[in-house]
Amino acid sequence: MSYFSTNKQAFFILSVLFLIFVEAAFFENGSVFLIFLGIGTIYYALKNNVKYRRSYFWTGAFLIGISILSMWSLRLMVFALAVYLLLRLWKGDEWLQTAPIYQATDKGLIQNKILSTQSTPIEAYEWKDIHIQGFVGDILVDTTQTVLPKKTSLVSIRQGFGKIQVVVPYEVPVRVFYSTLLGEARFFNGDKKRIINGTIHTEDGYPADEGSAVELIVSVTTWMGDVEVIRR
Repeated sequence: MSYFSTNKQAFFILSVLFLIFVEAAFFENGSVFLIFLGIGTIYYALKNNVKYRRSYFWTGAFLIGISILSMWSLRLMVFALAVYLLLRLWKGDEWLQTAPIYQATDKGLIQNKILSTQSTPIEAYEWKDIHIQGFVGDILVDTTQTVLPKKTSLVSIRQGFGKIQVVVPYEVPVRVFYSTLLGEARFFNGDKKRIINGTIHTEDGYPADEGSAVELIVSVTTWMGDVEVIRR
């Protein structure tokens, strides 16, 4: 079964909230609150074993549909998108797709930024524990390009929205703590897991009889974001 990526879900939810804010603040359309009523009705139908679950669900969907159709901001957005597409077709420009570019930094390896896509340096670098927090953006931490000291090293990331990937060497024991409101997690060679308002703790590479002088602890907290920890 396939899912929309968490980034797309976050984008959709934030877009809906933004439209509701614009509609209530600038167009004074009180019907936008029917959206919240409809969402609550659907949530009640899905989370509770009510007798008329289908009726509750479709009632909520109807309320949301009526509210969306009455939103002037949505109509203006559709109109602006149509004008943009017509202009692009008139000019005959090709659609350009650009891949995300990771920004390397040597001041604390990765810095706190509200909107940014960042990574550790792509060349060899000196290890420093990572403590970072941000709002929106993707983060890549590659520890295979450095030498971890013979002690406990820490990667601590707090991010609102975005994908986080941590690459670790095969010979280093790793503990992972992941907490999120909504996200998808994949650790080492395991399958992807959908997490809803939960926490996962896993570890890999620890010897059975004795501790290790070198270990890496990865702690990730997100609102909505996918996390992947892999060995390379």
